[in-house]
Amino acid sequence: MKIIEVEGRTVDDATKKAMAELGITDAAKIKTEVIDEGKSGIFGFGVSRPARIRLFYNIDTKDIGGTIREVIGEMFKRMQIECAISDIKEGESKVYIELDSKTSSGLIIGRKGKTLESLQFMVNLIVNHKSGSDKKIILDIESYRAKRERALRKMSKDIAFKVMKSGKPWTLEPMNPFERRLIHLTLQNDARVTTKSEGQGIYRKVTIMPKQ
Repeated sequence: MKIIEVEGRTVDDATKKAMAELGITDAAKIKTEVIDEGKSGIFGFGVSRPARIRLFYNIDTKDIGGTIREVIGEMFKRMQIECAISDIKEGESKVYIELDSKTSSGLIIGRKGKTLESLQFMVNLIVNHKSGSDKKIILDIESYRAKRERALRKMSKDIAFKVMKSGKPWTLEPMNPFERRLIHLTLQNDARVTTKSEGQGIYRKVTIMPKQ
C-alpha cells in the first residue's frame, strides 16, 4: 500500500490533485483520510488554511491513465508535434483516448488513418509493456473513427451495388482488422452479395462477390 499527502483549496480539490498526480481516474481504487478540512477566508473569499488529505492506493491496482499520458506526451514531443490528450475513458477491456491538436490533426491522422493506426500500435506496445496491462488503447482525434466508419459503410454498399450490376467481384484495398470486420458486418445480410477476406497480415483485403 502506497501513501501520499496532498493539499488543496478543499478536500475535493486535494483529492482530484492526488488522483491526477498518480494518473488514477477511478475513485474506487483509492482510499482517502482527511487530515485537515481547511478553512475559508473571511466571508468565504480566499483560503486561510488549505485542506490536507492522506491518500492510500495499491500500486498493483493503479490504472494506466498516467502511463498513457507520459507515453503520448513524450512521443509527440519527440515528433515535435503540438498535441495533447483531451479525454480518457477507461472501460473493462479498452481505453479510449481523444487527442487534440490545433495545428496538426491531418498529419496525425495521415492518409486514410494510416498514421493514426501506426501511432496507436506504438502506444499500445509501450504502455502495455510499462504497465503490464492487456487493455487495448484506442486513439482518436476530431472524431475521425466515427467519420471513417460512416464512409466505409457507405462505400461497401455502393460497391455491393456495382458488383450486383456487373456480376464481377471487387477487391478492396488492404485494411486493418476492424475495418475488414466492419465491411463484413455491413453486408452480411445483403441478399445480393457475399464477402471474404484474402491475403496475409497488413496486405489482407476484403473481396465483395455476387451471390450465385
